[in-house]
Amino acid sequence: MKNSQSSEKTYLIKKNPFFKKRIIRKNVKGLEEMLEPKHNEEILAKLRNVDIVYGSGSKEFKAVSDINLNIYKGEVLGLVGESGSGKSTIGKTLVGLVPYSFGEISLLDKVLPKKMTRGFKIGKKLKEYKKIEEFMVQKVQMIFQDPANSLNPHATVEKIVSEGLVNFKNSKEIYLFNFDQEAKKTIYDLIKKDQNFNSQFYIEFEKELDFNIAQNSSISYNCLFEKLLTKLEEDKKNDLVLKLKELKLKRDNLSLITESEAKKELVKEILKSVGLDDSVLPRYPLEFSGGQQQRIGISRAVVLRPQLLVADEPISALDVSIQAQVVNIFNDLKEKYNLTILFIAHDLRMVEYISDRIAVMNKGRILEIGKTEEIMNKSLHPYTKSLLDAVPSIHGKKGSLIGYVYDANMHKYDKNNQPEWIKINDDHYVLATKEEIEKWKKGKY
Repeated sequence: MKNSQSSEKTYLIKKNPFFKKRIIRKNVKGLEEMLEPKHNEEILAKLRNVDIVYGSGSKEFKAVSDINLNIYKGEVLGLVGESGSGKSTIGKTLVGLVPYSFGEISLLDKVLPKKMTRGFKIGKKLKEYKKIEEFMVQKVQMIFQDPANSLNPHATVEKIVSEGLVNFKNSKEIYLFNFDQEAKKTIYDLIKKDQNFNSQFYIEFEKELDFNIAQNSSISYNCLFEKLLTKLEEDKKNDLVLKLKELKLKRDNLSLITESEAKKELVKEILKSVGLDDSVLPRYPLEFSGGQQQRIGISRAVVLRPQLLVADEPISALDVSIQAQVVNIFNDLKEKYNLTILFIAHDLRMVEYISDRIAVMNKGRILEIGKTEEIMNKSLHPYTKSLLDAVPSIHGKKGSLIGYVYDANMHKYDKNNQPEWIKINDDHYVLATKEEIEKWKKGKY
């Protein structure tokens, strides 16, 4: 919706049922360009003008204010800020644990309801709720900060990890999906090594394959083991034909597996992916260390093959010696399962290791966003600078171990002096005034 007085778009927040007026919010200048994908990325989840409020009346507290953000398919987006900045609130809202009051959140082009609660719903409304609940559970999962408190101490590891599979009875479908995805990767790794192929066809067909494998096992089988096999036979690629026929035979045998057998295999497979074997299945969470408990929590979330994984400070409760191991697990799982991850943390140095992009938050707002190398090496906002300087150093001024300390009052924003999204380059944007950017570029803080 365009505002006749401005080239900037405005966003419809809600309709007032009493006065029949539309309440609109004008977007911050530069927001449209900041949100535009620059490298043909596919948007998996998007947040537009989102407010998240706790409490009501005189006790109302706005934890998140006017958040606008894209999460691109296949990326790890690091969301960084100090305690109380609102980053965990965003993560919980994405999985439906915390309602949002204004704006819009969508996942895979499906708008998520502002409040995910059963309440008193009957008939058609209950069916609609169950549909959106099932969609949310299957498409987005969360890993919590404290593994000890997020795992049922009275349930075995097998029961904890397989809980979602039991509830939705989709173990066989996920098991075949895993096999088809791995088979596709195996064949395409071989295809890409052959320089004599009609590369354009296979590039386009790969997109079709990815889409069809995600649909269901029947559509996936037809596309991968029939259409692709026929094409390889036409191109007389005998070695690849033999390999794909071998995989097809295994797939035919796997299709005979029962739901219960598939569930057991999935649980064993995901535990193996995080460095645990099937000997842990009959044991209880309290028998394990913090790092092992977090691996169990990761397994519980990833076994359902969600499109989006929200990791809410998954390493902050762990020993420093274990943190790197868990981060390596995230990297391995992202590669193996093609995960999209929102990685929430307050330690920029650890986020640097795993993230493709980083968004920096303070007091419910995003202040700077960009590619990891841009934020780590060319950051401009003074708050980002303070986070980077938060690591103790003997090189601090006047012998102090504390580096630069951010003071929000430095900006002196008022009605006539408001920040906008300033483009540093295609991969780096900062919320500030033009005058501030010029000053910060010169190192003047």
